[in-house]
Amino acid sequence: MTGMTISKIHYKPLKETLNMHLKIAISERTNQKVEYIHKDFDINIVPGKVSFWTGSQRITVYRKPNAINNLPNNDADAFVQQVSTVLNPVSLKLNFNGSPTVVEQQEVLWKKWLNTRTNIENSFAGNWVENALTTIDRKLLPGDNLTNNLMQDLFLNEYFRNVYQVNFTENIFRGERTVYGFCPAPIQFGEKWRVKPLPTGCLIKFSGQKAEIHDQPGFNCWLKTKTDDRIEEIRVDGFYQVDAATGWCNALESHYQLTTGNFEKTLDIFLTTHE
Repeated sequence: MTGMTISKIHYKPLKETLNMHLKIAISERTNQKVEYIHKDFDINIVPGKVSFWTGSQRITVYRKPNAINNLPNNDADAFVQQVSTVLNPVSLKLNFNGSPTVVEQQEVLWKKWLNTRTNIENSFAGNWVENALTTIDRKLLPGDNLTNNLMQDLFLNEYFRNVYQVNFTENIFRGERTVYGFCPAPIQFGEKWRVKPLPTGCLIKFSGQKAEIHDQPGFNCWLKTKTDDRIEEIRVDGFYQVDAATGWCNALESHYQLTTGNFEKTLDIFLTTHE
């Protein structure tokens, strides 16, 4: 089976709840110091009914932080943690290819944010707080842009990467993918995917380098706060595993790295399935 050629990975609607564990590790290194953040989450994806007519399906994504490993390091970290509670849970409508098309229950999400917003205003002080809240207001406002905004979430962007819409040629696919959350500005990577059949499903190994940075001035200003050196490399590598029984991803690993002369930032993402 390992010698087979795969031209397309076929999507299956989800039949049973997926129970997974997510680990996120972020590090920034200079010649003087190392800063490190580690987060753990339990991820549950609960399926809803599949439409007989369109093949679409509603799912609910639950994300529960591990309280022991997710203690905030500072006010900014605590701020982010409070904001993230708004996205637990998130209800998505998937099309017949497994791609999220609509965030559902948008008004419920908005009301939940307004309540959280009030708590944040009462808990944090500083000019940065109001600016951050206003930015989140725009992103979470119900409407046509909400789905695209929420799919920029680190986990959702990693997990739902449209592997079912890709056509492989001799088990190879080359394309571009936009990544959010590694740096303040979105980064577009040119990636190479190599798919390998397995007895338990299939494995996609991917690697790539920066193709474009959106909001380059904003990115440059952020980098200037870290180092005066020029970028040497921004790259990504990892794997994405699809389970034959469910047709869904049951494990993934992504490693992002930005390197300059005296500054390095890494983002490592690990997703495994609970036994």
